[in-house]
Amino acid sequence: MADRRLLINAMAEMAENPEQLEAVQETGHCVVLAGPGSGKTKTLTTAMGRCILDDVKEPRGIACITYNNECAMELDARLARLGIESSDRVFIGTVHSFALTQVILPYARCVLPEISATVRVASRTEMRSAVAAAHARVIGGGENPHDRWRFAETKRRRDVDRTHPVWMERNPELAQFIEAYEAQLRVHGLIDFDDMPLLAVRMIREHEWIRGALRAKFPILFVDEYQDLGHALHELVLLLCFEAGVRLFAVGDPDQSIYAFTGANPELLQSLTTRPGVLPIHLRFNYRCGTSIIEAAQAALGEDRDYRAPDGAHQGNIFFHPVAGDLSDQALLVIDRLVPELRGRGIPLQEIAVLYRNAQHGNEVAERATAESVPFVRADTQALVRRSSRLSRFIEACARWVTGGWIEADPPFRRLVSTASLLIYGGNASEDEHRQVQKELIEFLQSTIDADLSTHEWLRAVRDRLITPWHTRARTITEDWDAIDEMITRTDPATSSDMPLTHFGGRIEGQGRLNLSTLHSAKGREFDAVILFGMNDGILPNHFDQRTPEQLREARRLFYVGVTRARQELHLVFTKGQHSPWVVELYRRTQRQA
Repeated sequence: MADRRLLINAMAEMAENPEQLEAVQETGHCVVLAGPGSGKTKTLTTAMGRCILDDVKEPRGIACITYNNECAMELDARLARLGIESSDRVFIGTVHSFALTQVILPYARCVLPEISATVRVASRTEMRSAVAAAHARVIGGGENPHDRWRFAETKRRRDVDRTHPVWMERNPELAQFIEAYEAQLRVHGLIDFDDMPLLAVRMIREHEWIRGALRAKFPILFVDEYQDLGHALHELVLLLCFEAGVRLFAVGDPDQSIYAFTGANPELLQSLTTRPGVLPIHLRFNYRCGTSIIEAAQAALGEDRDYRAPDGAHQGNIFFHPVAGDLSDQALLVIDRLVPELRGRGIPLQEIAVLYRNAQHGNEVAERATAESVPFVRADTQALVRRSSRLSRFIEACARWVTGGWIEADPPFRRLVSTASLLIYGGNASEDEHRQVQKELIEFLQSTIDADLSTHEWLRAVRDRLITPWHTRARTITEDWDAIDEMITRTDPATSSDMPLTHFGGRIEGQGRLNLSTLHSAKGREFDAVILFGMNDGILPNHFDQRTPEQLREARRLFYVGVTRARQELHLVFTKGQHSPWVVELYRRTQRQA
């Protein structure tokens, strides 16, 4: 249950931001358009706490749908500060998790005979096999079936309502390919992740009693990062909130929509603001960035949004670094000069981020950082810890606890136990099961505090003594239990590079690790200093970005996301004479300011 005193304090902190307070107190449909650094997560979690206390009576509750597991973990931690813990009354998770746990598993056996009671999420290998079989049946020929499937995925995520004529009228061969693929999965009792919201939407649309059951359980639906969640989520919202009577509280920013490849469409969020009965609220203050960075961000976006800093905000600084050379020369500048200068100005290593377009560019920085013994953590496809994996993040948190967190209560052991229980039992553990997890976890962690293990050795012990036994009794079917094997492989000294456990736990002489991240993976994060690496024409934007106007707009939004990660200092690094045209626009804007 939310703590009334904590909630009152949180709302009191909003006294100078009337838009935030209005959103928290709203009792009808509300769409919050929240720019970078606007306090949208605080607004969302405070609204959830107020609704639990004032608007929803037990045993009813609230549901919050997020973009990925990382967002869910962040919301979970923020709500804990208000005294709210995940429970049967409070669902926090991805649209896939909501679809599976709140719709498919409880009700599919009644309305979808093709979904068995022992349904399982297909592995990557099983999905590829089903694609190949469906392609041979429907299309045939010598082409690579997975090349055609990429187009089918786009249609599958966009054309959600298969009762609509457009399903078969717009590229009927792809529609048949998709249906054959899904039938192939069902033969083996499988679904995939895209199936989850699609099946849930179908069930909710076709069965009024399911809509009624969901409304009874969750009279208020919260949605975070709405612009990233795509057509299936939008259809689910329309059905539940504008047909079944569930109240909607949605938060998002069309200017930060950068996931078109997953089916995201910023226009879906915009369309909500014009619906009758919806109160749109704009959060204008940017509490994160210095005033000069806020101004530069509008140049990065190419449009003015009237964002402003609160009174007394710091100025912030922007620096441009043309390099006479290629990406390896840029990496040399970043690691050998910029990072030491930033640290010399008192910015700790963990508050410095190097952001780039893709993981290949990150390799250049990682190689130079390794050569100079600069510890780093990656957030890209080469990451040791995948930020979207709840299991990976849990294991990293355990390493932090073992390497000194037990002294500082950082992270608190109770949070580790709560997360472990969620991984295994999906939030439905009995008291005996919870105690067993607690006993197993404390015995393992205490035994490795002074064991002098490398990260690779410690991860192997985690897998053998915790993860494998937990997996055998898990009641969740969406957790990525194989993530531990990926982590072990990437620290194997025979093929990769191992590291001290203190480095993995982020405890290197109190300085943490340099952040290396793609622009996509940096979304939602913030740092004292941001270095935008490889800001060349041909990288951002690249030739693919310029195929259609919308692709170019999304690439520009990606640049905007990178600029707005910085609190105090923003550095743009590029090859001299090959700079992105957007870097030029940003430079001209800063010169006018000066």
